[in-house]
Formats: sequence, structure tokens, C-alpha cells
Amino acid sequence: MTDQHDKPWTEGQMNDWHAYITGACTTKESERLEKLLLEDEQVLVLYLAALEQLESTLDDCSAWMDTERFTDQVMAALPDMEAEASQVIFKKRRWFEKPVFHYVVAASLTLILLSSGAFDKMMPQTGGKPVPPKERVSYSEEVMRATTSWLDKLKP
Repeated sequence: MTDQHDKPWTEGQMNDWHAYITGACTTKESERLEKLLLEDEQVLVLYLAALEQLESTLDDCSAWMDTERFTDQVMAALPDMEAEASQVIFKKRRWFEKPVFHYVVAASLTLILLSSGAFDKMMPQTGGKPVPPKERVSYSEEVMRATTSWLDKLKP
């Protein structure tokens, strides 16, 4: 099986559990004991027995712990949230970052395109008569044709 060092529940090593419970053992020893607690149920039973043995001592320890002082130390270590909240300054948005500006620009461009007749070039010029399906040109072709003609007019 395992040697006596790996089984703290064997005779004479109950002190390891007492040290673990009171926090007097090293970090390496604590990790070893925690690993044993997870692996073996018998270790857990003996750990609980050691805990029962130290129960009266632990009650005394909790009595001398100054919880109020501990709370004050923690609160002093925390940053002052109220001071930070009062220092928060809202950054004013510039006029062109506001959503209203974007809506106004979009509406203006729509009105310019409507009044210039840009959308009229997309519709077939039949004088109000229905166009037969075979003679109809797709909208994407019309848009491409209107765009290329517009770009050709811009070129010098």
C-alpha cells in the first residue's frame, strides 16, 4: 500500500489534521491533505473526527476574532466609490456625432435624389403602359446602367 506519510489518519498523525484545521501547516502540506480528502472516504471520516475534537478550540478562536475590525480594514482597503462616482464627467458629443444629425443628412440626400429624378431613371419609360415580361429589364441592370452613366458624366 502507501507509506505512513501519505496517510495522515494512521496512528500518530492526527496532529497533521489538527495543523490543517487550525491553518498551522505549510501550503504544500495543505495541498497534499486536500488531495487525500478528495481521494479517500476514510480520510474524510477521520478529518471530521479531528474537526469534532477541535470544535471547542475553534469556538474560542471565533470568539476572539474581531469581526468588526476585520470589516473596517476591508472597507478601508476598498477604493472610495462615492468619490469616483462624483468625478465621472459625461463627455459631450460633438454635433456630428448625434443621431439627429445622421437622420437629417439621410433625409436631405433622399430629397435631393427624389427631386433630381435619380429614381425615375430606374423605372422603364413606357408612358404608363405595362411592359411585357420579355421586354422588361431587371432592376439591377437599370441601377448599373444609371450608375455608369452618372459616373461617365462626372469624368472629364
